Amino acid sequence: MKNILIATDFSNNAYNALFYATQLFKNYNCSFHILNAYTEQTPLKSNCQAAGRNLSLLQQLGEESMEGLYSFLHRINLDTGNSNHHFGIHSKNENLIDALQQAIKETNADLIVMGNKGRTGAKSIFLASNVIKSINAIKDCPILTIPGEKEFVLPKEIAFATDYKKNYNAKLLQPLLTFASTCDSSVCIVHINEEERLSPVQKSNLYILREYLGDIRHSIHWMPDFANKTRAITDFIDELGIDMLTMIHYQHGFLEKLTREPVLEKVSFNINIPFLILPYTD
Repeated sequence: MKNILIATDFSNNAYNALFYATQLFKNYNCSFHILNAYTEQTPLKSNCQAAGRNLSLLQQLGEESMEGLYSFLHRINLDTGNSNHHFGIHSKNENLIDALQQAIKETNADLIVMGNKGRTGAKSIFLASNVIKSINAIKDCPILTIPGEKEFVLPKEIAFATDYKKNYNAKLLQPLLTFASTCDSSVCIVHINEEERLSPVQKSNLYILREYLGDIRHSIHWMPDFANKTRAITDFIDELGIDMLTMIHYQHGFLEKLTREPVLEKVSFNINIPFLILPYTD
C-alpha cells in the first residue's frame, strides 16, 4: 500500500490512528495523506477573532484546519522520524464523506485509516457516527478503524469473518493479503452462516478463498452461537487472541445490518482491535 489516507478531527483518537498506521508500515515506503474536513457547522476552537481582522466563519475554520494539520504533521514527524514515510496535508471545506471521496481520487488512496472510540469510549457503541457513515458511503477503498486506546501491536492473528455466499476476487481480498504478508500473520477464517452445512456455492467460494490465501497460514473456524453473531465474534476474538478483524461490506449483508443507527442502540459490539472493512462491488 503506497497511499494511505488518514481522516482526522485532531482528537487523540485520530492521532493514535495515524501513529498506528505509521508503525504498521514502518518498513515500507508510503505516503500518508492527513485529511481534515470542515463545514459551517464545525465548531470553532476559539471564539475570538484576531484583532483588526475581519474574517468570515469559513475563513477562520479554514485557518484552524490548516493549523491543526501542521500541528499533526509536526507531531508525527517528531514521534516517528521515518525516512520511508512521506506526509501530505489536505484541508477541505466539505462534509467528511465528500471530502474523503475527493481525496481518494486525488491521492489514489489504497487505504483509509480512521480512529474510533474503543471500549473506553463514552458510549458502548460499535463505531463513531462518522465512521459508520464512511463505511456505508465509501465503495472504492478499504477502511481500517483503530480503537482510541489501542497501543500498536503487530497483528499476528487476523480474523476474517465471512459467510462464503459471495464470490471472492483478487481486488477484493488484496488488502487482507497485503496485511497478512506484511505482518507475517495467520488468517483465521470465521464462518458466520446460520446453516449447519455449506451449500455447493459456499464450498466453491471457500475453495477459491483458500487458493487466494496460498502460502499464507490460515485456519477455518465455525461460530458456536448462530443466534448472536456479534457475541460469537467478540468471544472468538478474545479466546483466540485475535489482533485484527476483517469483514466484507456486502450490500444488505450482515455488516450493513449491524451498522444501521437503530441497531447501535441495542448492540454492544465493543471490538477493541483494528477493524478492516473491505468494500464489495459486483
